[in-house]
Formats: sequence, C-alpha cells, structure tokens
Amino acid sequence: MTTHKAAELISLALTVPTVIFGVMVVVIWGKSILKRFSAEERTATDWLILGIVISFIGSGLDNIYWGITWGSDFLGLESSAAWFRNGVYANIPFRQTAGIVAALCHLRGAVSWSSKGGGCGAVTKIIRGAWILCGVTMITLYLIS
Repeated sequence: MTTHKAAELISLALTVPTVIFGVMVVVIWGKSILKRFSAEERTATDWLILGIVISFIGSGLDNIYWGITWGSDFLGLESSAAWFRNGVYANIPFRQTAGIVAALCHLRGAVSWSSKGGGCGAVTKIIRGAWILCGVTMITLYLIS
C-alpha cells in the first residue's frame, strides 16, 4: 500500500468518529439552543452556541459527502468521478453556506457581548466588504473564464 493510499484509508476511517462526535454535539447543544431561541432575549453565548451547532451540521454533512466520494475512489468504483465532479454542489450548502452562517452567528454574539465597548461599526464594514469581494470575485472569474 502506498503512502497516499494509507493516508486515504486513515482519512476515511477518521470520518466515522468525526461524524458521530459532530452528531453528538448537535443533539446535545441543539436541543438546548432551540429552547433558548424561543425566549425573547438572546445572549452572546446563545449566538455562539448556535454558530457551533450550525457549523457541526454543515461539517457533518460535508464529511459524509466527501467520505462517500473518497470511499468510492478508494474502492475503485466507477461512480467516484461523478461524486468528485458534483462535489461543488455539496460544498455550497454544507461548507460555504454553513460556514458563513456559523461565522455570522459568532460575530453577532461577539458584537452583542462587546457592544458596550463599541467596535460594531468595524465588524459591519468588514462583513459588507467580504460580500463586495465575493461579488467582485464572481464577476471577475466569470469574465475571464
């Protein structure tokens, strides 16, 4: 077995506890945060925990998709090419969207936690700048492709 094949095997095996532990985090913290979000007032900690839960949901689904993809490749299945080719469709909701929403929850928590000290304007400007950069990147790549 080559070093690369061994690394694939280890990665595939580690996907199992990664997904299981992530589900445990979502189940344990998810129930708690759903109860907290039915309350009128949300604390910085509530936003932080919500971001963590969203992140683990996205990460778990991403790990499942890519575990299937790399597993099919490891086993030499013909379907592996289709899994790789369609991976971008899994990345958008599970990796990028979940990561963005989780980060925004964390930022919302940080801003509410430190709102007495100010600094919210800078966070808002950076968030807007990131979205502008996203648009510029998409337009630029589209025009040069």
